[in-house]
Amino acid sequence: MSKHNASVSSNKCYYTLTKKQYGLLIGIALVMLAALFYAYKDHFHNPFEFDDAHTIVNNTAIRDIRNIPLFFKDARTFSTLPANQVYRPGVTTLNAIDYWLSGEKGTPTPFWFHVSIFTSFIVLGVFIFLFSKKVYDLSLPSSVNPFIALLTAGVFMLHTANAETINYIIARSDSFSTLMILISLWMFTYEKLRKYQLYLIPMAIGFTVKEPTIMVAPLAFLYLYFFVYQRGLQQLFSWKDTLKILLPVLPAFILAGLLFIISSVMASADFLPGTHTRWEYLRTQPFVIVHYVNNYFFPFNLSADTDWNVIQNPFDERVTFGILFVGFTLYIAYKSSLNALTRPIAYGILWFYLALAPTSSIVPLAEVLNDHRVFFPYIGLTIAVVWTLYNLYRKYESIISSNIFLKSLAVLAVVVYFTLHVYGIRQRCEVWSSPEKLWYDVTIKSPRNGRGLMNYANALMAKGDFKGAEEYFTKAKNVWPYYSYVYINFGVLYSRTSRLAEAEENFKYALKLDPKNPASYYYYAYFLMNNGRSSEANALVNDGLKVSPTHTDLLNLKNELTTNPLYAQDIKSKLEMLEKLCATNPTPENYINLSLEYYYQQRYLDCVRAAEKALELRPGYDIAYNNICSAYNMLKEWDKAIEACEKGVAANPNNQLIKNNLAAAKRGKGLKP
Repeated sequence: MSKHNASVSSNKCYYTLTKKQYGLLIGIALVMLAALFYAYKDHFHNPFEFDDAHTIVNNTAIRDIRNIPLFFKDARTFSTLPANQVYRPGVTTLNAIDYWLSGEKGTPTPFWFHVSIFTSFIVLGVFIFLFSKKVYDLSLPSSVNPFIALLTAGVFMLHTANAETINYIIARSDSFSTLMILISLWMFTYEKLRKYQLYLIPMAIGFTVKEPTIMVAPLAFLYLYFFVYQRGLQQLFSWKDTLKILLPVLPAFILAGLLFIISSVMASADFLPGTHTRWEYLRTQPFVIVHYVNNYFFPFNLSADTDWNVIQNPFDERVTFGILFVGFTLYIAYKSSLNALTRPIAYGILWFYLALAPTSSIVPLAEVLNDHRVFFPYIGLTIAVVWTLYNLYRKYESIISSNIFLKSLAVLAVVVYFTLHVYGIRQRCEVWSSPEKLWYDVTIKSPRNGRGLMNYANALMAKGDFKGAEEYFTKAKNVWPYYSYVYINFGVLYSRTSRLAEAEENFKYALKLDPKNPASYYYYAYFLMNNGRSSEANALVNDGLKVSPTHTDLLNLKNELTTNPLYAQDIKSKLEMLEKLCATNPTPENYINLSLEYYYQQRYLDCVRAAEKALELRPGYDIAYNNICSAYNMLKEWDKAIEACEKGVAANPNNQLIKNNLAAAKRGKGLKP
């Protein structure tokens, strides 16, 4: 495997692998695939998070596969939030297909989405192997290249940072568009496919999923320039020669321009990419790039939602350092391009910067950086790093191969590297496994992020820790005082703790801050409905549907207000309504809703009694046992709480909420959960 027995002729590489080498290659690939499955095996039920809410969970457009043609006509189908209605019909189509495959009729569940995303991720690994092998073969033909290409694919696929993209469902826009980019570039390497422009098909498909797919054009040009025509960057300004190389790629550049125009025209009129100025955003990006490169080598500070902001002072030392860093790495790319043996390094570095250009240049996005944005750029960085290491190995190959200690050390380094990244992926998958874990991680790593603080408060509120929730909502408000969602959630918290006047004040202020946020209408209307003010709630729902016609919660609330006779006239409270409902229609579900309302009003014994009524009607009802356990936890009657939760776990071992409450009860009693 150490002999480079090949030659180059007309840009085609000829070498053969022995049966032993083929077997070894397949064996390594299977080990890597097994490691990938092991690393991600627990992520398939990780919940929807963050932007998943308005693009998937609350988006009725994806619930009928017959809407697919509409996705390509109306950007409003992408999201229920007007400010987020960018033109990405391909993403909405993928979401609709996954929802259809799941066979669901109501609220989506994440399993089939994760299966689909992970499957395309594996296919991406295959095309990284195929394309990087092409690049390596044209730089240094060798029977070693398939193994280096496989290492390239493995390093990328098993990189800890990519867990941020694979766990975050709507970030399938990054992973699937990257797959289309690799398919397009791989097709481009074949003259016949290039001649008939067939490589443009996956490029166009990928663009409907995410805009950076247009970078196929410059990446294809650099592939021809570096590897087919064997040019270095010092010859780039030999215009006649460069234009000759550019000509075969011209259709890709034209298509990129047309797609960009279509995307701009088709975006919703309310779409707002960001509020920063172009120059504030641009001067911040060099230091953001430093962060991305650091995370590639040391992925310890990954955050689902960072707290970075634009750098106001153009003379800030971070701006200077970032510019110097970018300049230094581009200089490395230039020097590497001068020699055929090191051109993959130049190509990888330039890939990294070209892939970042749509999100790290003059287009100001809402977040200064996102750790899932580097999914596509990291492929280039991986090509550069792996080929650099391979060149170092070649330089000292005779010394390493003749020294058993150095050879063992090299093998051990590879094993340790992959082991650490598998561990890192599993850790990040665990962080993404629940809202409480994910947003607590954000509060630690991004403490100035008001959204992270607020979402952690939501997780605390969901498990009944109202005091802790109020503390973190207050922190969020102090950090982001004009963020409407904070006041919406204050309203929810105060309504659940019977502080109704404060609740309504916060709902009104949220609506004033952001009248285009459908959540402001929904939660305020829900509050009004549950407090016997149905006519006001109905008017507010109608206003909300004008803002976001496909918002699932608003549509469901409209249906409830319209069809449920209990809302035909205003009543005193939600509790009165539920008590009346249980008296006239005593079903297990109605008693569970009554039990939950008693819990919110801190009437814990009444909560237990209502849940027990549900159990009389449906023995073994796990949700009823959970409510009983939760109530006894609040009363600090740990033995009764443990008894109820253990019955609930026996009834439904998959109910994670019961398991969490059982663990809380055991901790309360001083037992090990």
